[in-house]
Amino acid sequence: MSNAVVLLSLFLCLAVGACPVPAAEEAPSETSQSAPSQSTDQPQGKAREATTQATLEEMVVTASAIPATLKELPVPVQVITRKEIEEARANDLSELLEEYLPEHFQKYPGALTSIAVRGFRTDTTGTDIKGHVLILIDGHRAGTGNVASLPLENVERVEIVRGPGSVLYGSAAMGGVVNLITRRGKGTPSVSGGAEGGSWNYVKGYGGVSGGLFNEKVGFSFTGRTIHQGDYTSGGGLKIANSAYNDDAYSLSLQAVPHPDHVFSAVGNLYHGYDIGTPDATYNPPDLVDNKGIYRGYGSIGYDGALPDYDLNWHVSYYHVLDKPTWNYPLAEWGYSNYTSKTETQGVRSSFTLPTFSFGKLLLGFQWDGIGVTNSTEPTGYTYSPSSHYDNYAVLAEERITLDKMTLLLGARYDIYNEQLEPTPGLKLLTQPEGFSHPSWRAGFTYAILDWLTARAALGTAFRAPTADELSGSVERSYMKSIGNPGLSPETSTTYDIGVNVEYGGFNAGLGWFYTNFSNAISSGFPACVNGDCTWTTYRNVEGAIYSAVEDNMSYRKPFTC
Repeated sequence: MSNAVVLLSLFLCLAVGACPVPAAEEAPSETSQSAPSQSTDQPQGKAREATTQATLEEMVVTASAIPATLKELPVPVQVITRKEIEEARANDLSELLEEYLPEHFQKYPGALTSIAVRGFRTDTTGTDIKGHVLILIDGHRAGTGNVASLPLENVERVEIVRGPGSVLYGSAAMGGVVNLITRRGKGTPSVSGGAEGGSWNYVKGYGGVSGGLFNEKVGFSFTGRTIHQGDYTSGGGLKIANSAYNDDAYSLSLQAVPHPDHVFSAVGNLYHGYDIGTPDATYNPPDLVDNKGIYRGYGSIGYDGALPDYDLNWHVSYYHVLDKPTWNYPLAEWGYSNYTSKTETQGVRSSFTLPTFSFGKLLLGFQWDGIGVTNSTEPTGYTYSPSSHYDNYAVLAEERITLDKMTLLLGARYDIYNEQLEPTPGLKLLTQPEGFSHPSWRAGFTYAILDWLTARAALGTAFRAPTADELSGSVERSYMKSIGNPGLSPETSTTYDIGVNVEYGGFNAGLGWFYTNFSNAISSGFPACVNGDCTWTTYRNVEGAIYSAVEDNMSYRKPFTC
């Protein structure tokens, strides 16, 4: 409780200007209304520019480190607005993307869903370590690939970027990036709420309060919800036993703007799914007792600053995620009553943006991510996956050059990884630390052929880091023995992307083609000998695959009254 009081007091202090904050010289009115950030995340201010024209256009914050309009981006980007989220009546990200993402979904009982973008998938185990599509919250790693555990009540919009994103976000951003951007309270404080009911004893209650205080120097948005649903009935009229679902979810965002050039933000999310049924396949005897629980907590704090007279911007933020799914087996038919896989992800994002002559902007950034995975059973000793730890350090640079009708985007990144297995009850391990480094790069441009017609082209790389058990140490189980391969290379991809975008009145359309060469795929099961024992297996890089397709989208919006 005392920590919450201190945090709230700090925000109020910053908002009314009682705390000393370095202030830049007062900017013109257009700039004064905008926040300064131009970082690789997007707390409140990243998507604003210091010109009137830019404020009239929708700014995208996920596809480039420096905020840009859709016309300036050389890769395809889809934005799902708050209005569209509400119209979709979706309870979580999986239900929303089913409507807006024309890709393949894998939905499993027990609130577990993975998605695909351009043939690559999020990790079906629910983490993002082995994933090839990256999920973000406000530009930070969400710490999961399970999109069924991400509520939407306090999400302002969702940005979907197709194509490689490793230059900005590192490992796993091969097929694309999906970024959930949190709502920031503004305007007259208001309260909302409601209740829903439906088939299978479905009941949902939700509410929230948001707004701005002290002439918009403080903004807040809080939402909460609870959902209960009983066993559902399939389309053929068969009742699926043990398919109930229950959850509670809460989200709070705070923002303090003591000066137009200084923005402080904090976000906290909590999701708790419980008594989630996990029925077996319908061709097997009904599983009436096994169930699942999911506990997720996300928190971040950030600061964005600027010196408008010198066109300088900077950003720093810290985030922490706890993702903890537990599978419960009351009958303990395998010897244990539950299995828990806890993933803790934390990191720092920092960047500094400066002008390059009169036609460009250069962003320099540093990132650190620490990931710890702890697997356990009750009673102990039955774990089949080893615990592990990862540290990832990265530096990146992105240059955006604007020349009349053309925008050029250049980016590069260098990652250093240190990882190892951690002691795990029930497994005989060799916890040998290993590390590797990897560069990523991309280049792209857009050209405004007409006011309403823009051509784009891009070329870039992405990678997926080897996991600790693939790269280092060894794991000895009663039924299998495997040893890591320190010579493994990261999985890599190179993508070519071309297309055109049309924006004419309320009509928007895009047509494009991409070609991705996926190589160095990591595969298991290769024979290996350890101290004369040749019953071990190891991992190797193998040939990958070619992905290529034509993409198109079209929409038309025209407001009317009746």
